[in-house]
Amino acid sequence: MNAWTRRAAVLTLVCLLITALGAVWAYRVLWQRYDTGLAQLQARGERLEGIVDAGPQITQQLQVARSAVSPWLHPAGENAANALQQSLRERIAASGNTQVSSQAALEAAADDTLARVQASTAITGTWSDLVRFMQELQAATPPYWVSAATLSRDGPATPNSAQTARLVLQVQAPLAPEKAAR
Repeated sequence: MNAWTRRAAVLTLVCLLITALGAVWAYRVLWQRYDTGLAQLQARGERLEGIVDAGPQITQQLQVARSAVSPWLHPAGENAANALQQSLRERIAASGNTQVSSQAALEAAADDTLARVQASTAITGTWSDLVRFMQELQAATPPYWVSAATLSRDGPATPNSAQTARLVLQVQAPLAPEKAAR
């Protein structure tokens, strides 16, 4: 074999060796990227699998939470304002007082607040009946949040009968979310 042929053969072998080393390096880099991606996907898959497996437990805990919260919220719906007015009217009548006027307006839910009904009502009765009504209202479930109350004497003072008074209330009643009400 002459010198030029030998040099050409060696140079060809060196080029093939460099090409093979480059291919091995590229394969190794791609394999490491694949392995890293696969590890991430496996971790995500395991988390999702865990969430799916915990689905019945999550549903059960959600039901427990709803049953704990539902006594504290008034039912939502199209007639929520009317239902609240009727509930207040029944409580007022049961306490022996007289409802003079009533207004209610539905206030839509904001970003992180519940929808609620704001109501204003005027009540007349004796001082003791009105005080008893306020005590019952504060202990009511679902709650009525009193935002303003004005108690004033109504009519002349008579020595032999109970003094009558007028109570003007502004209350708010939290409503259950629409999705939870269904």
